[in-house]
This record gives sequence, C-alpha cells and structure tokens, in this order.
Amino acid sequence: MKNFIVLLTDFNNDFYIGQMKGVIKNINPDAEIIDLCHNITPQNVLQTSVILAKSYKYFPKKSIFVCIVDPTVGSDREILLVKTSCYIFLVPNNGLITEVINKEKKYFVYKVTNTKFFLPKVSNTFHGRDIFSPVSAYLSKGVSINKICEKFEKTKIVRLHSINTEVKKVGDKKVVVGKYLFSDSFGNIVTSLPEEMLNKDDIDKYRVTVCYRNKPMFVIKLKKCYTDVGKSKLVAYINSFGYIEIAINKGNADKFLSNKINLLTTEFLLWYE
Repeated sequence: MKNFIVLLTDFNNDFYIGQMKGVIKNINPDAEIIDLCHNITPQNVLQTSVILAKSYKYFPKKSIFVCIVDPTVGSDREILLVKTSCYIFLVPNNGLITEVINKEKKYFVYKVTNTKFFLPKVSNTFHGRDIFSPVSAYLSKGVSINKICEKFEKTKIVRLHSINTEVKKVGDKKVVVGKYLFSDSFGNIVTSLPEEMLNKDDIDKYRVTVCYRNKPMFVIKLKKCYTDVGKSKLVAYINSFGYIEIAINKGNADKFLSNKINLLTTEFLLWYE
C-alpha cells in the first residue's frame, strides 16, 4: 500500500510549499504528495486543529500528515510525531494536534530528535522544509519511527481549550455559548457550536444570537442551507463538518459582521424558540 504525504500549512501561494515538495521527492521520488490546504489564516493554530481533525479520516490509511502552522518556529518547542491506529501526524507541539487526539482513543506520541534525518543545514525559521519534510519522506520509505524519534509523555502535549462551549441561562432560556473559530474563503463564519447540541427534527425552531459586549446584535434562524433565506440575508446552518456556521446568502458574512463587531470577542448563543 502506498503511503501518502498530506501537507497542511498557512503558506498560501508562497514558494515554501514547492521547496517542501522538492525535499520530499529528493528523498523519496515515489512519494505521492497531497495538498490538504495552504490558506490557513496565518498562525491560526485553532483553525488548523479543527480542519485537520475534520479531514484526516477521508484519506487512505497510513497517510502521513505534515502540519506546518508554527508561530513559535525556532524556539525550544518540540516537533511531535503522533501515531494512531491508521495515521501518522507530524506537528509542532503548540496545540495543533488537540482535536485529533480528542477523537482518538488510542495513540502514541514521540518527539522527533535524530538529526541524521534532517537536512544538513537547518534554518531557524523554516523547519517545515528542513525537518518536517525530510522526516516525512524517510517515514514514507519505511524508516521506523524509533530510528527518528524518542518517546514523549502525553502529559506534555500542549492542548487548546478555545473550542469548548458552555451552557448558561439568559433570561428564562438556557443557551449554548459558542465562540468564533475562523472564516472560510467565502466569508462564512465557523463557530464552535457543535451539531450534537441540536434536535435535528426541529431545526427551524433554533436561533443563533450574535452577541457582542453582552449586547445582542443579530438573531439568526437556523436553516438547512443558504437558499432557505432570501438574497443578502443572514443564515445559520450545520456545515459539512459538524459545526454551526453563519453565512449570507450570496454574500460575505465575515465582511458584513467585521464592519460592526470584533468576531474574536463575539459570542454566538444557540437557543430553542
């Protein structure tokens, strides 16, 4: 079975991606490289963690995920290899792996240490090319994890906590409070509100209140898709990976709301009418 190398970065269209692929192909010309995404919001570890966790199971077993969203590159942060029953993840120890290990019941964690499997010259600012890429290439050729890594304590893994929701009482209603996670390239706003909070037989009875500085700004009906509301109207719906998303039918919700509020400090309140 062929091992795929899957790249996930915030490099956008920069030449860094090509350099990484060149390093991998030099070591393993037979490596098959897949681009998952390169337009992560720069340095947004939380967005990366969500996208990785919602994507990896669509890939062939034994795929190797190389994840480079690394604001602390060049510091003493560790580079981790996380192995589940079916996949391998190479990640900086900055919380990026949080959502994957929250889903996986059994996994093993290692620290990448053997410099023999790095490029001869390692930059302080581009470990993606000089460490992650060659290590992934050697792994894809069959080099054992134990030759490249040492075991790492799970308790030392950095974890994110921003995805958590809370339930509180507002007036006479119980509401689920979610946060802003990220916006996609269409300007759709992904919140941390999970679909598990809903009774899907009564979708039309749910509302999402956009609350900024404790002030309700918009009340949005939950629908099944964009076209359930008129053009240029706000709509909430369950997106393709299980979170409640805010959009504007044939418009850009991020631009519209960002002109009025700071999304990073906005609360999204889910309640049942």
